[in-house]
Amino acid sequence: MTPAQVFLVAAIGGITGAFGLAAFVGLALAVHAGADRLHQVLEDRKAHRAAARDDLATCQAIHALPTTNHPIEPGN
Repeated sequence: MTPAQVFLVAAIGGITGAFGLAAFVGLALAVHAGADRLHQVLEDRKAHRAAARDDLATCQAIHALPTTNHPIEPGN
């Protein structure tokens, strides 16, 4: 092979390596962003469940009070 051909093959290999590295970094960032979003969604869901559980406990405690001077709404 001539020196020009060797240089051309090396340049093609270098450009391909650079594109491969860029694709790897892009894929890694996409996976990281997806995992971070999934973690945030799960944390929000956990907080929502805890708030709903606390609200239910509060409603049950209020309903269990022995007060009779307030009407109970229909449907409860």
